[in-house]
Amino acid sequence: MRARAAMWRCRAGGWFRRAAAARALARFHRDERGDMLEYAMVFGFIALPLMFLFDRLFEILSDYFGMIAFFVTWPFI
Repeated sequence: MRARAAMWRCRAGGWFRRAAAARALARFHRDERGDMLEYAMVFGFIALPLMFLFDRLFEILSDYFGMIAFFVTWPFI
């Protein structure tokens, strides 16, 4: 029985993955405690903006680090 199920999964391929994604979305919709929603909100409102902010400010941060490194190694201080 397991061999047939494994063979069916291999043949199903993309359909099986789409069905798994649909089940995950349905589980997210049925969640009454709000656990999944909390994780999604933390990721959406904290993690994503921080990633975009770091991406935007990376050049400024690297220039600032270079300036501090220059001042630390300056022989006249």
